[in-house]
Formats: sequence, structure tokens, C-alpha cells
Amino acid sequence: MTRTQLIRRAVLGMGVVLPLAALLAALWMTHETNGEFSAAFGSVTRSYKMLNALSETQAHISEAETGQRGYLLTGRKDYFDPYDTAMATVNYDIRNLKSLADTPVQRINIVELESLVAKRLALDPEKIAFNKTNSLDLLAIELTDEGRDTMNEIRIVLFRMREQETDLLAQREQDAGARFFFDQTSSLVMVGLTAMALIAIVTILIRLEKLRQIVTVCAWTGQVKHEGEWIRLDEYLKRRFGLSVSHGLSKEAAEKMRREIEEINRQKAAAGPPAPPAR
Repeated sequence: MTRTQLIRRAVLGMGVVLPLAALLAALWMTHETNGEFSAAFGSVTRSYKMLNALSETQAHISEAETGQRGYLLTGRKDYFDPYDTAMATVNYDIRNLKSLADTPVQRINIVELESLVAKRLALDPEKIAFNKTNSLDLLAIELTDEGRDTMNEIRIVLFRMREQETDLLAQREQDAGARFFFDQTSSLVMVGLTAMALIAIVTILIRLEKLRQIVTVCAWTGQVKHEGEWIRLDEYLKRRFGLSVSHGLSKEAAEKMRREIEEINRQKAAAGPPAPPAR
């Protein structure tokens, strides 16, 4: 197998291996970046759900407080039923907030919120039924006076949670945008590298194909026939492949030249010195 054939096989192998390696690398990077982007997008979605849950929780707490006040002031059961329904919804909202909270600060806020809700909105109608007739009025006044601060604390906790989640959402959106930009850039880089590898391989194959063409060389002068013109080999290489040729002297040529010089010197020595010019 000639050297050209070996080079051709090596180039063909590279033409298969390099694009395949680039493709596998692109697939791996796409898998990794998609996972990271999905996580970033999921965190943004979680923050939106958290903000929506906080708004619903605040509305349901207000409904529970209204039902509680009405029941305590009137003692009518039609006020207790909305309170009971609202409290069940509030408890569900708090469990939902616990499942959505993914930062230590928010978990602490939820524990505080749950404690305040239990302190302010807990109502046991069976216990109240054993009290005196005017106990409902006294209890309503007491809760109105003492509960005002507790309700303000609940609103402050909800406001603080919403503010913290809004800041977290802004940061997460920024991170998701940066991740998306990085993923797109990485994908474009991998596509560009793959394209460059293919272009390089195709270019080499084209040059090798040119080398395989038959070249007509003069058996006497060593000139090369190119486009109907006989030119020197160095000129042919320059025109065809853009190669710059430098000249040297091979060992055989140098030895031949040395022998020729020695032969000329021996012939001069055998002929003797030149005759002096006549006077």
C-alpha cells in the first residue's frame, strides 16, 4: 500500500470519527444544558406558584376572620359554616406553601404564619356554648382588641414572604435567562466546530483527489505538462497547489559533481603546465 493510500485511509477515518465525536459531544452538552435549563425554569415556575399561593392564603385568612367575627358577635351558625370552610382552605393553603417553599427563610416564615393563624383564628364552638350568654360579646370585644395586632402580624408575615419571593423570582429569571443564553451559545459553538471539521475533511479529500490525477512528465527534460504547456516541476507545484519550492543538491548529484571536478583536475595535471607565450 502506497503512502498516498495510507494518507487517504487516515483522512477517511478522521472524516468519520471527528464529525461523530463532535455529534456525540453536542448531544451530551444538549442533554446537560437542557437539564440545567429545566431546573432553572422549574424554580421560576415554583416562585410564581408561591406568589399565587400567598395571595390566595391572604384572601382565605380574611374570609376566616370575617366568619369568626360574625359568629362571635351573633352566635348564629350560618356565620360559623363560612368560617369553618375558610379555615379548612387556610390549612390547605399552609400545607401548599410548605410544599412550595424551597428556601430556609421561607420555611421559617411559614412556621411563624401557621402559629399566628392558630393563635388568632382558632375557634371552638363547643367550648363557647358552655359560657354565659354575654360571653360571646365579651369574647368578641376581647378578640377585636387583642386580635388586631395579631392580624397585622399575619399581614406583615405575608407581605414579607411575598417580597422575599419576588426578589427570589427576579434572581431566578435572571439566572434562567443567562442559562438559556449559555445553552444557545454552546449549541452554536458545537455546530460550528462540527461544520469546520467537515469542511476540513472535505478540503483534504479534494486535495488528495487532485493528487490522484495522472500527471504527464517529459522523460527527457523532466518538465510537466499542465494545461497544454510544458513547465518546470517547481512551477507546476506552485500553480497547481500553491506550493513554494526551494532548491538544494542531493547526495548523488553532489558526488557526481565532485567526481567530475576531480576528473577535470586530473586532465589538467596530465596535460602539464601551459606553454609560455611566444615573444
